[in-house]
Parts: sequence; structure tokens; C-alpha cells
Amino acid sequence: MWEKIEPKYGDQIRVSRGFYSHHGIYASKDQVIHFAPPGKTDVLDPSAARIIETSLEEFLKGGVLEVRTYTEEEAQKRRRPEEIVSSALSHLGEGGYDLVSNNCEHFSNYCAFGSKQSNQVDRVMSLLFGGKQ
Repeated sequence: MWEKIEPKYGDQIRVSRGFYSHHGIYASKDQVIHFAPPGKTDVLDPSAARIIETSLEEFLKGGVLEVRTYTEEEAQKRRRPEEIVSSALSHLGEGGYDLVSNNCEHFSNYCAFGSKQSNQVDRVMSLLFGGKQ
């Protein structure tokens, strides 16, 4: 679940970009770690995308911040905030973006839980293939 609340260190955050949501890891107002093209561009060039560090303002680009809240089961599986941010920082500069298997939501979930998952991709695949992949 996602709520419009103030983020805390190690939170998973997202912002709507219209037809998809962009995800990242919050460390501070000056430090959000996420998968995106470096620089101040809106051009989505998958080969240019890297794990980068930006301010919250740059991450949001005028959008509305949402913070992930967890079910009891998710909260038990979630890493500690220090581990989440440390994991995110350890991947700075890495590339390999892939819409289906290695996007910003995969990265955020990997940092928080240790496994890659994208609910956005899962929903699209379910619509396209009726849950049969």
C-alpha cells in the first residue's frame, strides 16, 4: 500500500509519471537513490539508465510523493533501514536497466527485501498473458 506521508530514512518511495510509477529509496531530502538516466533529462533511454543519487525534488519532478506502507508479513521480511540504504548505495553507477526484469521498482524491492519484483510488470503480464507466462 502507498500513502502520501512524510518519508523516513530507508523508505521505499514512488511518484506517478502518468502511465507508470517511478520508484526509489529515500535517505534524505538531498539523497534519493533510484534507477534513471543521469542528468536533468526526461528522455527515457534504457541504455543510459543507471542507479543514481538525486535530491527528492529532482526525483519528484513536480509530482506527488507516495511512501510504501507494509503488511505485517512484508514488515517481517523487510530489511532494516540502514541495510536498505546501504544496499542502494552499493549499486550506484550500475546499469543494466530492463523494463521487464530490472527496472526502478525491481531495484527498490531488491534493496528493501533482497529480491527483485515489480508489481507494475506483473499486472501488465497478467493482462497480456492472462497470468500464463
